[in-house]
Amino acid sequence: MKRRIQIAQDGPVQEPMLPLINIVFLLLIFFMIAGSLQKLGPFEVDPPGSQTAASQPEDAIVLWFSDNGDIGIDDLTGGLDRLSSMLPVDYIGRPVEIRADRNVEGQKVVTLLARLQELGVEKVQLMTAMQPDQE
Repeated sequence: MKRRIQIAQDGPVQEPMLPLINIVFLLLIFFMIAGSLQKLGPFEVDPPGSQTAASQPEDAIVLWFSDNGDIGIDDLTGGLDRLSSMLPVDYIGRPVEIRADRNVEGQKVVTLLARLQELGVEKVQLMTAMQPDQE
């Protein structure tokens, strides 16, 4: 005796949702791994604006410089006197990105640049925030 399976003609056809959920989660994981996240500094700075943008090197050391003279590298903070102990061991030959606050006095930046030169840093970049064209 054969049994017949009857398919309801009046209801909507339901597709299996598991493959769709798997694809969504795989895409989510892919973009989490492939996306680059910006490093957050030890304190907040408001960089000066500029009209052009340049790419940053992958191995650059990010140095945060606040308006009151605090310096931060990774999770370490301190003053200009602690700069040599805050730099990574392999800093020679690597570029240093200075992310200074827009309210920092020029003389403080010059002093920081002189200290970096004394420590043997050869390439320094002053990072700015991209501003729209001003007319």
